[in-house]
Amino acid sequence: MAIVADFEKYPEWNDEIKGCWVLARYDDGRPSQLRLDVVVQGQAGTFISAVYYPGENQIYTVLQQGEFFAKQEQRFAVVPVGATSLLTVDLDVETKLPIPAMMVKKAIGDTLDYLAANLKTRAEQLAAG
Repeated sequence: MAIVADFEKYPEWNDEIKGCWVLARYDDGRPSQLRLDVVVQGQAGTFISAVYYPGENQIYTVLQQGEFFAKQEQRFAVVPVGATSLLTVDLDVETKLPIPAMMVKKAIGDTLDYLAANLKTRAEQLAAG
């Protein structure tokens, strides 16, 4: 969860994110609003997202402004699994352009696979020191 919560480091391990800035913070110092500049399949965009912490080991982001999506919500949660833990990611999007549901579903799957691979690589880099 520490990797997910370290928003400003996203450009170091996710090539599509060109910049991430904390725009606002809660009283405890945790980010409450982010700006992400991205380039996805050659398309540049800027997203402003609210960040919530609904429970221990949970982060929930909600798109407030962005070019491609009418809705983008992500919920990250760490679930204990024996001696290890599992990071779960739920993603819900609605595109601004009319795109067939099957294509949106495939894009979400590809995005989650890409995210999982990058998170795994980042965790391995941090573990190696």
